[in-house]
Amino acid sequence: MNGLPDKKLILLVDDTPANIQVVHNILKDTYTTLIATNGAKALALAKGSPQPDLILLDVMMPDMDGYEVCSRLKSDPNTREIPIIFLTGKTDPEAETRGFELGAVDYIHKPFSPSVAQARIRTQLMLREAREQLADEKRKIDHILDNVLPSAAVAEIKKTGNVIPRRFENVAVLFTDLVGFTSYCDQHAPEDVVGNLAPLFVAFEECARAHGLEKIKTIGDAFLATAGLLEAVPDPLRAAVNCALAISEAAGQSGRGWQVRSGVHLGPLMAGIVGHERYQFDIWGDTVNVAARLTGAASPSAVALTEEMAGRFPDLRVFARGAVELKGKGSVRIVEITAAGQRDAR
Repeated sequence: MNGLPDKKLILLVDDTPANIQVVHNILKDTYTTLIATNGAKALALAKGSPQPDLILLDVMMPDMDGYEVCSRLKSDPNTREIPIIFLTGKTDPEAETRGFELGAVDYIHKPFSPSVAQARIRTQLMLREAREQLADEKRKIDHILDNVLPSAAVAEIKKTGNVIPRRFENVAVLFTDLVGFTSYCDQHAPEDVVGNLAPLFVAFEECARAHGLEKIKTIGDAFLATAGLLEAVPDPLRAAVNCALAISEAAGQSGRGWQVRSGVHLGPLMAGIVGHERYQFDIWGDTVNVAARLTGAASPSAVALTEEMAGRFPDLRVFARGAVELKGKGSVRIVEITAAGQRDAR
């Protein structure tokens, strides 16, 4: 909290010149004031720019009383957050209760002590500043969550405080990693590595969004995404293959000479949040393992799939690799798809 170093703007609404002068004299050394002598003018000033940080509102005014002004301000999304303090000679409990029910934050009776009025105004301004700081922190946290977790997982965390681990069927898993990244790291300064890697992964994320995939995480130079996990996709396997081809082209167009290997596999998996101090949404299961192994076996700029999965794409041109040893799976017949191959086929 910074103790309100800026000179705050207060809108004073009262139809009596003598009252206006008294309150203005109390506020003038500490705050900037706007003055409205009727409800219509008060509403116009409250919606203007700069917007007042607080409104001091009389109740008894002709045409539109303070209660009506307060009600209209609180019903308007553009003005509802402005704190309103009724400053009035109406001292009966019913009048005060009505003011609070309409959304006022305080109710000061006339005649009032200048020091008490100053203190109560200062308190409400500091409370508003605190609320704005909390809202800003919430926006920052939401932004961080949106960047590290799938949107559906963020929504579930906000609703329930957790993402329950569960089994998902028919999810396409895409692994992509950079060719020669280890040697590149050995030959370049850390800031160069990060500086070149960051825009590349941004391009990968854009490819994922364009094809309906959800980024799960990056692991060093590897990029992991899924299709059909938390968001429905009509054809998850095709979406993942098309995304992998787009990523391969994006890497080639980066101007850095990058190539990627990709592996795609479809099947069931488990997914959920791991960790308590730092949230991490992750996926597990044989489908994930196979996609990772296929990535390691893929040729540069190619997408590797098992022959079984490739059989679902009769319209795509594939290149048979034959039987390849995949760790933990033994000998598996795989094929490769390349963006160049699809262009050649057309």
